[in-house]
Amino acid sequence: MAPSYNKMDRFLNANIDELSYVADALFNLDYESIEIRKVPLREEDKYNMIVRNGSDSETIPIPDELLGHIEALYQSGVSVISCGRDTIGFSMWSTMSESRGIRFSKAGLTLDDGNYIEVRQLSKANWYYYVHNFEKWKARNPHLYQ
Repeated sequence: MAPSYNKMDRFLNANIDELSYVADALFNLDYESIEIRKVPLREEDKYNMIVRNGSDSETIPIPDELLGHIEALYQSGVSVISCGRDTIGFSMWSTMSESRGIRFSKAGLTLDDGNYIEVRQLSKANWYYYVHNFEKWKARNPHLYQ
């Protein structure tokens, strides 16, 4: 069942220390984007992360000081951690067409920041509940595809 706003807010409050630690550590790495999956695309990537700068990407080990924190988040229900320059997302649920979770944004988050169909401020500053669904977003924004 897809997690509701209230469930995500409870998750945030119960895991704020781990979430904040991982967010700060990933923001301090010098990459344009980082992706870490609970279930890796390839077995050899189990404790690695995909990092990108421009068009270059590589798979590197998760730093030792982060590994325990990331594993704790995985055990709590996080399935994908994705980080850009100003935002980090913790995906908690997904299907082929939709995902839901929590995002931290240094500058705030709006529907215009991605293919979100719902973005709501959680009880902690700069933490947001999100619903991402590209097809629904595209249907709501046909003017962008003309």
